[in-house]
Amino acid sequence: MDVMNRTKSRYRGWLVAGVLALSIVLWLQGLLSSQIYDPKVRLAKQTAAILARDAGAERATEVELARAYWLRYEDIRTHPIYGEDGPLGITGAGEHYRHHGRREGRIYAPVAAGEDPERERLLAEAYWHRYPEIADSQIWGRKSALGILGPRDHYRYIGSRRKMLWGIPETEAVRPPQTIPRKPN
Repeated sequence: MDVMNRTKSRYRGWLVAGVLALSIVLWLQGLLSSQIYDPKVRLAKQTAAILARDAGAERATEVELARAYWLRYEDIRTHPIYGEDGPLGITGAGEHYRHHGRREGRIYAPVAAGEDPERERLLAEAYWHRYPEIADSQIWGRKSALGILGPRDHYRYIGSRRKMLWGIPETEAVRPPQTIPRKPN
């Protein structure tokens, strides 16, 4: 019985020594492949962090462009592949533009917007009055998803190149104040 206990004790000793040796080997392997010991790993991790940071900034721009594209083009917004609910997600708008939209003459840029909503409304009405075909447009017209932003958007990306006029006509822009004549006492 004494021999059997010694044998078990030896096996336990070898088992503990083996586990300890394996632990040391794995620890050394981790150390040798860590960024502490290997500068290549550190450089790779720094590069990955920079790319991730830049991708976040690019992602914000991509979201803005996609929303603008979908706002202008309802057919793309509701498209089963390139639309808001399509499998491509936020990249769907950009993919559509690269594969089809550029060739179709579509605009993939932020929506042009003004500062003052009341002034924007006046400018939009003046543009629509001057160009009735724009007022009836599904993209930039009165009933479009862009609303009063449509005329400025059209002018910025299309109208200015076509030498169309922007602004409120002079007769409406500067009106003299109305004076009420006084009755003599």
